[in-house]
Amino acid sequence: MNKNLTFFIVLVTVGLSIVFGIALGRFTLNKLSVETANSACAVTMTDIIASAQGDVYVIEGNTEFVEPQSYYLVTYLVEGDEIIEPVLEPVPNNLADEQKDIALQTEAWDVFTTIVPAQDRQMLVQYNVFTDGNSNTLAAVDQNLEDPSKWILEIDIADLADRDALLFTLIHEYAHLLTLNATQVIPDQEIVDDPMNVAMLEEKAAACPNYFAGTGCSYPDSYIHTFYNRFWVDINDEWKKIDALQYSEDDMLYFDGLYSFYKTHQDQFVDDYATTHPAEDIAESFTYFVFAPKPTGDSIKEQKIAFFYEYPELVQLRENILNGACSLKE
Repeated sequence: MNKNLTFFIVLVTVGLSIVFGIALGRFTLNKLSVETANSACAVTMTDIIASAQGDVYVIEGNTEFVEPQSYYLVTYLVEGDEIIEPVLEPVPNNLADEQKDIALQTEAWDVFTTIVPAQDRQMLVQYNVFTDGNSNTLAAVDQNLEDPSKWILEIDIADLADRDALLFTLIHEYAHLLTLNATQVIPDQEIVDDPMNVAMLEEKAAACPNYFAGTGCSYPDSYIHTFYNRFWVDINDEWKKIDALQYSEDDMLYFDGLYSFYKTHQDQFVDDYATTHPAEDIAESFTYFVFAPKPTGDSIKEQKIAFFYEYPELVQLRENILNGACSLKE
């Protein structure tokens, strides 16, 4: 399997899961023309999109993939742009140098803070540095266990050299922060404390009048509730049958099922990873919204990208992210 996709953090929901990990996929726009102020950024945007091309659910060669061991190196508290109070985690001797490399850890944090403005990441309270080697999981996000209204960013410093893929991944992960933070989805301490309690999750989903995002009940005007109602209602029952296959003994049934679902609805998704879950779909679509030009067609996958242009604050955020991304490539 193309294992640039790694299931790093899983939140079990009602017969489904939300996966916060790297998302790589194929998109049909190959040559990018960038509008107005970002015209000088066309090459950077093209490179970032190109780094994400490839069908992650296409199984090739040896299917007996062994998940690489992942190690936390250092955890930091976040105060605005600053990372403070580093705590060293137990690691094997061969990772001692990486654990002591404060410059590299700070560089990874600086990449994120350069592309995401301070006012748009106030939910972050912790920064974790980890590694599982090159090109496995590049980054992830998770809720803070003590306060689920706060979030944690995790970056693998082994992937700093793969700048384009890292930028794509960081914006995908940021999209989770954007669409699942406390202004969008009601934080739920019970879910954070017991995420594997399916009966509790089913009860909470049934009681939620809006889209139940797995981490909590979304607000009626939230991005994800609006996105789900517009793009997922008609296909959700079909998708849930595929999603249930992840709990079978044969993982290949699930992967093949998702890819088959993608091929059936290829005009609706920017890539095959977007079929994993509505939360992944909105995160992938947002990432293409940032790095691809405004769509000119009317396919559903193009409508998903155009969706974000309905929100002036997101158009401004896109501009800020692109300015930061392009400055890193200069």
